[in-house]
Amino acid sequence: MRIFLSYRRSDSQDATARLADRLADLPRVKSVFLDVESIAAGEAFPNRLRSALAEADICLVLIGNKWIGQSKTDDTTRIKAEDDFVRMEVAEALRLGKRVIPVLLNETTMPGRDQLPDDLHPLLERNALFLRHMSFNQDVEILSDAILHSEAGGRLGKKRRLTPMGIGIRILGGLALAALMLLVIGLISFSTSGGQSLETLLGGRAGLGLLVLAVLGLCQALSFGMIRLPFGRS
Repeated sequence: MRIFLSYRRSDSQDATARLADRLADLPRVKSVFLDVESIAAGEAFPNRLRSALAEADICLVLIGNKWIGQSKTDDTTRIKAEDDFVRMEVAEALRLGKRVIPVLLNETTMPGRDQLPDDLHPLLERNALFLRHMSFNQDVEILSDAILHSEAGGRLGKKRRLTPMGIGIRILGGLALAALMLLVIGLISFSTSGGQSLETLLGGRAGLGLLVLAVLGLCQALSFGMIRLPFGRS
């Protein structure tokens, strides 16, 4: 997994560097792209950013209270400038269909729609996480869990639907397993009770019927995966 960190240096340089160190130690994380560390001297900055985003699996957008950036020349904001690198990074990640996660620093809230250029409006639809100084370790754990389980969560969300034939096969498998279990239970009880029938041991047909229903329910649950045995594939 490759992670791209998008941030504004004047806004969240220290927090981003701290987060990058923690993410780099996570299992399955191959690389964490941080511009000051990942771009060589003399390398074309925009091209390197685009190639890193193309390779990334997840883009984290760190948003502090100065993220939109104030222009030094007028009252406009830097995030709306076409040559703003933060805007370019986020817009490119959204365009490429990357998993983009806004990370709100401390008490920062998501910017308003009118504060962003049109190509960044989809960012407002993304569920945000938090990274606060007072609970940094806890917030990093939550963020790390979201990153590491993103693919597994997607797979779990798309459970395979059973066809009518598949349902029938599972029902028959459950019935066969129930018949086998009842046969084994009957043989064991017969041999250990001196030849008494299972019906007699259970106090009549009502007791036997309850046993049959319980075994059938258990075996069908096993067949459909509603109950898993404590052994097998880990």
